[in-house]
Amino acid sequence: MESTYNSEENSFIDFKAVLHSALAKWYLFVLSVLVMLTAAYLVNRYTVPKYEITSSVMVSGNAAQGTSAAALLYGTELYKGAQGLTNESILLKTKTLARKTLDKLDFSVSYFIQGNVLLLEAYEDDAPIHVTFDTTATTVPYGVTFKILLQGENQYELTTENGAWASNMAGKTFEFGKSYLVNGFAFTIDLLKPQPFEGNEVLFVLNEPDALAKRYASNLSVSPYGGDASALVLTLTGSTPKKDIDYLNAHMVTYMQNNLDIKNADAVSTLSFIDLQLQQISDSLYFIESRLEDFKKRNAAMDLSAQGAKVAGELQALEEQKATLLMNSRYYDYLSSYLSKENSSEQIQAPATLGISDPVLNALVTQLVTLQTELSVASNNQGQANPGIRLKRQQLTEVRASLLENLSSLEDANQIALRNLNQRIQTAASALQQLPSSERQLINIQRLYSLSENLYVFLMEKRAEAGIAKAANTSDVTILKEGSINKQIAPQPLQNYGIAFIVGFGLPLAFVFMKELMNNKIHTVEDIAKYTALPLLGLVGHNKKDDNLLANLSPKSALAEAFRTVRSNLRYMTSVGDGQQEGGKIIVITSSISGEGKTFSAKNLAYIISISGERTLLVNADMRKPNNNTDLGVNSSNGLSNFLAGHTTLEEVIHTTIQDNLHVLPSGDIPPNPSELLLSSRMSAMIEELKQRYDYIIMDTPPVGILSDGLELMQISDANVFMVRQDYTIKDFLKNVQLQHESGKIRNTAILFNDVDYNKLNYGYGYGYGYGYGYYAEDNETKSLWKRIRT
Repeated sequence: MESTYNSEENSFIDFKAVLHSALAKWYLFVLSVLVMLTAAYLVNRYTVPKYEITSSVMVSGNAAQGTSAAALLYGTELYKGAQGLTNESILLKTKTLARKTLDKLDFSVSYFIQGNVLLLEAYEDDAPIHVTFDTTATTVPYGVTFKILLQGENQYELTTENGAWASNMAGKTFEFGKSYLVNGFAFTIDLLKPQPFEGNEVLFVLNEPDALAKRYASNLSVSPYGGDASALVLTLTGSTPKKDIDYLNAHMVTYMQNNLDIKNADAVSTLSFIDLQLQQISDSLYFIESRLEDFKKRNAAMDLSAQGAKVAGELQALEEQKATLLMNSRYYDYLSSYLSKENSSEQIQAPATLGISDPVLNALVTQLVTLQTELSVASNNQGQANPGIRLKRQQLTEVRASLLENLSSLEDANQIALRNLNQRIQTAASALQQLPSSERQLINIQRLYSLSENLYVFLMEKRAEAGIAKAANTSDVTILKEGSINKQIAPQPLQNYGIAFIVGFGLPLAFVFMKELMNNKIHTVEDIAKYTALPLLGLVGHNKKDDNLLANLSPKSALAEAFRTVRSNLRYMTSVGDGQQEGGKIIVITSSISGEGKTFSAKNLAYIISISGERTLLVNADMRKPNNNTDLGVNSSNGLSNFLAGHTTLEEVIHTTIQDNLHVLPSGDIPPNPSELLLSSRMSAMIEELKQRYDYIIMDTPPVGILSDGLELMQISDANVFMVRQDYTIKDFLKNVQLQHESGKIRNTAILFNDVDYNKLNYGYGYGYGYGYGYYAEDNETKSLWKRIRT
């Protein structure tokens, strides 16, 4: 049967109970917060400080743009830069660039001072020693930590945990300022100041250049400046801010110089290419000049005729066109040779450098340079096995193939143009045959001279342009802000103390919450009201005495007053609607399981009723578990089971006690059929007889949650008392009692809340008042300091 009882307080978790429990355990919160704050103090005190160092640079253009002389002088964009801000960020984080920066700095040795707890790096003026070593030596102990032990004023020993080098240094004493060679390791150590050695250990580590460059490259963070600014912010974190500032400043200078070197590299290679062509042309021009000079000496008075001048002019125009085609052919040969190299690292010359304006060729060369630049940057930063690098290599191969195909077409077209031009030159030269021999020779020499001179002048112009472009080159990188400490990132005292306080407060709160959440025991009066609608008969406090009988306690004790309250409430329960009933009142005391205080409450309730002058009988109806009544002065083993079995008379099993008006009917010997005996006619007759003899019959029954005996007796009772023990009775048991009450199996039932610690209840009024006011006997007892704090 499903219960129809619903309470507004029937919630998943009682937050009021959680709050009360938390307040009751305030000392846990104080202790936890103090422990966590102490832990935070130790963290703040003994954590090596770490700082965030920042600087910023502005990139006003691409290093790849504007590097060509033709792009500068002709206004032609050779190829779009492959270095946007993203690629610039990658370039700044490359190990190659980091290695260039470290070459400018004295970071080859790291010095440390070991205090009582912290190991701190000493940089520059803070370092007590200076180590120099031969980087070209056969053996260099990179990454090995050496400890210096002073031996006198000017001598020292070296120790290390590295097994091999520990044996090499064992038993050797060195002198500051002198050079030594140990197992191929050449070094000199100078003592700068001895003070740090006092009470501390001084150590040093030799840094392997590539490993150090890799570490700085990976630790450097590069992010956009923000907004539309073409700028980058460089961030480095470490425990030695001065050292990190020096690195960032040097790294920005290296980046700036690298940007300028990239721009100058194209101008330098352009000059080299033009110089090579000039050398070849100048030899031919010198030879032809010599021939022309000799000819004019032999024929000083000769001058060209009108016909000869016309033919010479036509040939000169054709030769100028031929010179342009020959220069194109030279570039095509150069480009073919360049593309035939698998991994050429030299800068390619753009077609526009030599006046070639074919759009397809320019586009392919631009794409080739872009891929080469991106591949170079990515390879330096990510390694050769990256999937993106493999993709770029594949794209580069495809662009090379397209370039070779396009170049073949251009060479064919150029050769066709050259052949056509040669035919026109031959046609024009046939007119020379009609001229005199000397005039014909002069025209031919002038033709060759004009061709070579035009080529030479063209190349000289290009060389001048490239030189001007190189001289005009400036770095596109501008340092906006030098390195400085942005903030301390570890430890953060306020944050750590805040977290410590939250955790210190949260841990006990979570403990209390989980304890309340997992608690399935009745804890407060509210818990009783939450699971049953049965009335509350009273509260019996926790008995702190060794004796459980009221007869042995003070009449003014809180326990005695609690049972007096129960007695009054029971009289009200048994008197309502009971005017026509005759005889004594039967009160059944039961519970769900053993240990909830049935016997304790039955004895004391019987005692408290008897001292009011009413005839009272205490019946131990639990024949499966006989009770000990020696505290009441009853030692006989004969009892209820013996009477119901017909072995004794009623007078033989009812015994007097130490208290007037109080008699006891023990449970007797354990029978094999206690349930049947309780249902027998002899039991019914006994009840009727007892009701005539006594005013109140208190029956201590078996637990109803385990046996049916108690339920049978509850049917014949005038009032039923269901025991609930604080922090002992399970909540589901109360649900079962509520179901039995709704089904009519039990009636006129009330709850007696037993073994109550009033300090645990969720309210500050009602039950429990009196403590601290001298009302109960317990109030006059001297309490310990801890008890006074708790209460």
